[in-house]
Amino acid sequence: MEEQAKKQERSFELRSEKVRSIVGQIPSVLIRYGITAIGAVLLCLLAVAYSLPYKQVYSGTATIHKTTITPVTPVDSTNITILLKFENKRPDKMKGQMICLQSPYGTFAGQIRDLSPVRDTLERQKAICRFKVTEIKSVENQTVDFQIVSSSGNLLKKMLGGI
Repeated sequence: MEEQAKKQERSFELRSEKVRSIVGQIPSVLIRYGITAIGAVLLCLLAVAYSLPYKQVYSGTATIHKTTITPVTPVDSTNITILLKFENKRPDKMKGQMICLQSPYGTFAGQIRDLSPVRDTLERQKAICRFKVTEIKSVENQTVDFQIVSSSGNLLKKMLGGI
């Protein structure tokens, strides 16, 4: 043990003060460029997160009952009541959002006018939606799939929690 300690002492003594100061320091150029590179990467990640939109997708099944259209005045769209059953997550604010009904006859787009917060025993919510008359007639008295895509700002805002 004592021999190893003496060898280490000798190896330290063989180095001059100048050599020890150079060996003990990290070059300032590496630190400067390293911090700059890490900062640039973080800035690029924040710019990408700011530019990406954050979209929330809600899906489930919609039950369309009989549509009542008064034939007195010709209209191209009508308000109907649809029962929506969401699969996983439920939306907070849905007024004015677009809803897409997917049936064997095609995909129909409409607009949600109002969504009731009350659910029935089958976990369905009543929604008043506006659809084109010609499209909604083909899925009358049926249960079809639906999808609602809600855009709520950008990804950076969602990551930061609305700070």
